[in-house]
Amino acid sequence: MKMYNYYHYAAMTSLHASIVALIPPFFLVCIGVTLKQHHSVLLLTLPFIVYSFISYQIFLVNKHRMEDSDEPVIESTVESVVGSSMAIQFLPAPSLRMLLFSKNGQLNAEIKDYYQYKFRWFIPYFIDQFFPKTYTFSKSDGGVLYTFILKGKNILIMNNVDGKCVASVQRKAFKRYVVETNIAKKEVIVQSSSFFTDIKLYNSQGEILARVRRGFLPRIWDKHIKDVNTPILTFSEEVTDLDKVILLSILSKIYRYRNH
Repeated sequence: MKMYNYYHYAAMTSLHASIVALIPPFFLVCIGVTLKQHHSVLLLTLPFIVYSFISYQIFLVNKHRMEDSDEPVIESTVESVVGSSMAIQFLPAPSLRMLLFSKNGQLNAEIKDYYQYKFRWFIPYFIDQFFPKTYTFSKSDGGVLYTFILKGKNILIMNNVDGKCVASVQRKAFKRYVVETNIAKKEVIVQSSSFFTDIKLYNSQGEILARVRRGFLPRIWDKHIKDVNTPILTFSEEVTDLDKVILLSILSKIYRYRNH
């Protein structure tokens, strides 16, 4: 998937939602005409019509973004599946489907809920969150690298190559996580602003490990990303590939139900 493919998918999802939202008003109008209850029917249809209008406007916005987004340039050398700086996008999912794009508009990796049962769309998130979650961390070609297993306050990170647990994350407080690997035990402190527009992840020494910012789009990204509020994830240079995966597992817990 490329960035303009994402905009196309988002546009078509909004268009379908706009069309589907007009079905109940059609039947309600028919019932209202039959029962001669025009004013009551008008009040019932109004929320559907407003939602359909808003969805159609979102369709137009994403359609223009798709048309303005440039074809990504495929780089011959790729530093890692998890780059030092990536754009985060979300697709509709029962729990989570998070896409990680590089600055050239190419999909690097994806984190999504392993169990995509359709009935979960209709379960409120405050109920669904009590069930154990399993998220897969995959390359752009679909190859699964890691599995994140969420159980209450804990996260187990499994390596799909050998099936071994490479790290465990336990939330000790609202913003404090303890990470254990085969090598060391360390802490991650999460600091976030209102509505998660700026999320910082620190170590116990107060050094920033990673940061997610919205409304801060570097100029080099704007050839492919047309939404200035797209979250941009940046890792510090000292963070290892495994640490990046661990930090992404924490962000997965934070962002679950982002587009439920």
